[in-house]
Amino acid sequence: MKFEKLEAPSQRELFIRKIQEMILSGELKIGTKIPPERELAQEMGISRTIVNTGIAVLETQGFLQVIPRQGVFVADYRRFASVDTLNAVMRIKGDIFTDKDIRSILEIRWALERLTISDAMKNMTEENLVQLYQVVEGIKNANTLQEAAEGAMEFQLELAAIGKNTMLGLIMSAFRGPCVTLWVRFCRLYGVQTLYEHTLHSLEYLEKKDYRGAILWIEEFTKEAIEGKFTLYNEDLKKNE
Repeated sequence: MKFEKLEAPSQRELFIRKIQEMILSGELKIGTKIPPERELAQEMGISRTIVNTGIAVLETQGFLQVIPRQGVFVADYRRFASVDTLNAVMRIKGDIFTDKDIRSILEIRWALERLTISDAMKNMTEENLVQLYQVVEGIKNANTLQEAAEGAMEFQLELAAIGKNTMLGLIMSAFRGPCVTLWVRFCRLYGVQTLYEHTLHSLEYLEKKDYRGAILWIEEFTKEAIEGKFTLYNEDLKKNE
């Protein structure tokens, strides 16, 4: 087996990340015209070619808009987003979330889980059911909070795979990092056992093919996580530390 040489991020990657960070932090506001390529290159100590190719990538990702004869402007990435944009946002934010971010992720997860359960119920086999129970038991027997959180995410990805909805699986994978981070936070606040019981309860509805019951359960749990007894906000975490 041959291992490839590890390399540091290229200057172009560093340039792209820096501009992304400045836009996402609000330092570069939507509609702002950024300096000409030559000026950017001088200020950042890189070549004009790197700036040019980096801007092209950032435009593809929806962060910048190049207007002929006018210049380069900060675009509203929320309106021109792509999968690349989502991946960039998730990578930059890492596990640092505002309470608004947490609420948004929970609401998105709620919508996605409704779809995964619906599709999975239509295609579920006995073999799939056995596999899902193994994933759930893995949560219960996890040695760390991270393992338990990864197990909860694996459960959702397995449902997407069973439902044979490729695009849904890709979207969920893009949210893997943030979701796992929130599940770790959940386990820290309320225990791995609670996460296990929640996931097991969802699986029991699946086994009975009780779609209405499953949806009501998801809705109830999500509401509890957003504004009830299982909230995951930063203040909750501080109280537990």
